[in-house]
Amino acid sequence: MLKIKLLIRAEDREHISHKLQDIGLLHLEEMEAQSEGKALKEEKGYSEALEWLNQHNFDASQYEAADIEGALLYQLLQLKEDWNAWLYKKSQLDQSEAYWDIWKGFDPDQWKALEARGLAIGLYKGDEKLFRPLKDRSFLIRQDDQDYYFCIIDRIDEIEALSLDPMPAPPFQAKELNLIKLELTKKEQEYKSQIKALQNHLQKIEEEIQALVDQAHYECGSGLWKELKAVPLLHLSAWLVKSQLISFKNAAQNLAMAYRIEEPSPEDVVPVELKNSRYSKLFEPITKIFQLPHYFEFDLTPMIAGFYPILFAYCLGDAGYGAIMTLTALIAWFSFLKKQRGLAALVGVLGLSTTIMGLIKSGSLFGIALSINSEIPWIAWLGSLVLIPDDSQFFFNAFNVALLIGVFQILVGILLAIAKSWYYTGFRSSLSLWGKLLIVASSISLFMNETLKLNDLGTITISITLGLGVLLVMLFHDLSQALFLRIGSSILPLFFIFTGLLGDVLSYVRLFALGVTSAVLGLVVNQIGMDLLNEHWWSWIAMGIFLLFGHSLNFVLAALGSFIHPLRLSFVEFYNNAQFQGGGKPFQAFKRTKIIN
Repeated sequence: MLKIKLLIRAEDREHISHKLQDIGLLHLEEMEAQSEGKALKEEKGYSEALEWLNQHNFDASQYEAADIEGALLYQLLQLKEDWNAWLYKKSQLDQSEAYWDIWKGFDPDQWKALEARGLAIGLYKGDEKLFRPLKDRSFLIRQDDQDYYFCIIDRIDEIEALSLDPMPAPPFQAKELNLIKLELTKKEQEYKSQIKALQNHLQKIEEEIQALVDQAHYECGSGLWKELKAVPLLHLSAWLVKSQLISFKNAAQNLAMAYRIEEPSPEDVVPVELKNSRYSKLFEPITKIFQLPHYFEFDLTPMIAGFYPILFAYCLGDAGYGAIMTLTALIAWFSFLKKQRGLAALVGVLGLSTTIMGLIKSGSLFGIALSINSEIPWIAWLGSLVLIPDDSQFFFNAFNVALLIGVFQILVGILLAIAKSWYYTGFRSSLSLWGKLLIVASSISLFMNETLKLNDLGTITISITLGLGVLLVMLFHDLSQALFLRIGSSILPLFFIFTGLLGDVLSYVRLFALGVTSAVLGLVVNQIGMDLLNEHWWSWIAMGIFLLFGHSLNFVLAALGSFIHPLRLSFVEFYNNAQFQGGGKPFQAFKRTKIIN
């Protein structure tokens, strides 16, 4: 990214602003704040109205398109307002019809006559416990299951003395309902005809909205020019992607504008434009859930693209559920996610990785445990694919592998932190991180002493490596401090390294726990479903319905957990060890999509 400072004459502000928007290569500083403060409220209102218009998918062949008079956008907003008012009146009508269906036979005019004689009518709804004490002084109008609808006619003071909340009177009288219903039906026909007419002009509406948005952005960008104190000139700071420098120079060579190009400094708030491979780009929405990286650190999206499918698949861990996800993604690619194929591809990747993980880890297919000893041939064959069993006697079992995945991801995070510190601030500043790497690797090796079968020399070597790591942290953890002060203050970072290592590694146990939970619940669903079978034919239907419901519920719960917990492992354990700071602002070019003449 390059920083550009522009200088123009005050009288050229409008012309130059238009041209910069046409060029569409610069990110203007403070543009985001100006856009929020200046309010694209009107344009947002139009966009929301357009979204509302697109949501109507009634059978338009039943309605003749109305004539459109006046501006399309004005008609759109007015129609949305009228439609919402119609919906409110329709809801009131429905409530009144339901009300009078219960209390039919009661004429409000007669109520007023009774009130003129000092009497009042209270209409109530309650259960048998409420109705029984009032049975002798009330009229039972209707009973629906446990609900009693009853009426009490008494003096006003007696009615008010009852500790009961009467049902409110409806907004319409019974004799008015048919007239109101006819009027609302007529309005429905009218509004749906207008909706159909506007839906025939969707492209034009979108163009007009985009033109308004472009104009609003222009006004924001034009307002960012600042006056120089010494001379009557205007200046503006902007950002440009390095690869676009030649394009910008060619476009700006005929403009009455001077500019200076600088490299960004660590003090600058530099906008960020992520550049990833086609595969890694699928995971940018996950990266953006947390924060974008700032300009002076690495984008960890490629790492997320590598680890997240593994973590997700380990949590979900059922080959059948993974196959469902993959099939759904394939259908979505050609249908309802045609315009968001990146999301469909992401779901497909997660589904495929879950299918593979479900076969090689523990072995689960819709809750069916895959075993090589099964009497069913195809289950026995699938069982032969299991590489990570639940057998505790096997070192690479599901529990240990979950921890090993965590250890590997933590070590990768520390290596990335070393590379970042070395690249941006120099080798000396990365020495404390080298120390952390030695501490973590040595501590884990000593803990796994029996598994690794270390001899005395190996144990001594690793112990020396551990001591070297501690020494590096003590000497280099904060280069801004004097040496002896640095050594004295190293107790805290060393404490966090040792205690954090245990907490970080154990956090990955959730991978194993979620996978086990999903498999066990699937197994329980299958067992209950099989128990429903008997000699009656309808028991097969009952079993099928239960299996479908049970596995659907289990899949939704498992998928939700599999989405959330890998996010936590990525954004807390991994990002923390990689010393990811975040806080980056997205690069947003000052441009228009529709040229305003």
